[in-house]
Amino acid sequence: MTGSTENPRWAYVDGVFVPFASAAVPLEDRGLEFSESLYEVVAVINGKPFRLADHVERMLQGARELGLQEGVPPLARWQHVVADLWARERFDSAILYAQLTGGTAAREHLPGQRKKPLFFAYLRPFTFPAPSLIAQGIAAVTVPEMRWQRRDIKTTMLLPAVLAKQQARQKGAQEAIFVGQDGYVNEGASSNVCVVRSGVVASPPPGERLLEGVTLKAVSELCAELGLPFHRRWVSLSDLKGADEVFIASTTTLIMPVVRLDGQLVGGGKPGPITLRLAYHFQKLFTGEQTAATDSRPF
Repeated sequence: MTGSTENPRWAYVDGVFVPFASAAVPLEDRGLEFSESLYEVVAVINGKPFRLADHVERMLQGARELGLQEGVPPLARWQHVVADLWARERFDSAILYAQLTGGTAAREHLPGQRKKPLFFAYLRPFTFPAPSLIAQGIAAVTVPEMRWQRRDIKTTMLLPAVLAKQQARQKGAQEAIFVGQDGYVNEGASSNVCVVRSGVVASPPPGERLLEGVTLKAVSELCAELGLPFHRRWVSLSDLKGADEVFIASTTTLIMPVVRLDGQLVGGGKPGPITLRLAYHFQKLFTGEQTAATDSRPF
């Protein structure tokens, strides 16, 4: 939806800062050949990473599943990496892309020997959605679930998400929402999904069917602060299409209203009051500004 075509100038690869243009991954890296890799995308505003500890903990949880936990740097190292990268490239707003791979070994599913896991990261300038864009909302489409069963692990195995995004673009939409064979919503191709009915915010429960989002965690905390009921429950496709409000939440889209779904208007085709209230307070939290919980202005 937004972003930048400007390339970074520096990268952090295996403990060393190198020019981005010369940074490389070995051909037999297991992330490259087997998708044995995890990644995180962290918002960085004026050099300050947003909820970095949550991202580090999520990568560590996934790394334990893959047996790569030794390769996840401690939080303090992440903080130093962000600070050093930002000192080299002082972007006002950026995303930190960080990836952990299984390292390099002869190409076998279970190699006898391999090197230590490889960790690399870089900052890319990024323009986050402005309030004016959030006030307009976006369109989304639903697509059948076609991914593997462990979506709670944030791997780089993203081809199904790419195909779903292509399908959304062909239909004039900005996000695709995966729906399981049982008719229940899982998540967006790059976001978590929330619905609002009768003043209650709901999102599918955590588990192996979806990735637990860092921004979604912030949404739940904001709801508690603002006195808005927030439930984790299964959302059927009919629930989704019949909701008063629908929004998605992610690091790059923040809180974004969905005003058109599968070609049909949601909530009359305008962002709803609860979504706008959450988006307003999230923007302030995201940029480091302070607001009172009683402040209910949308934008």
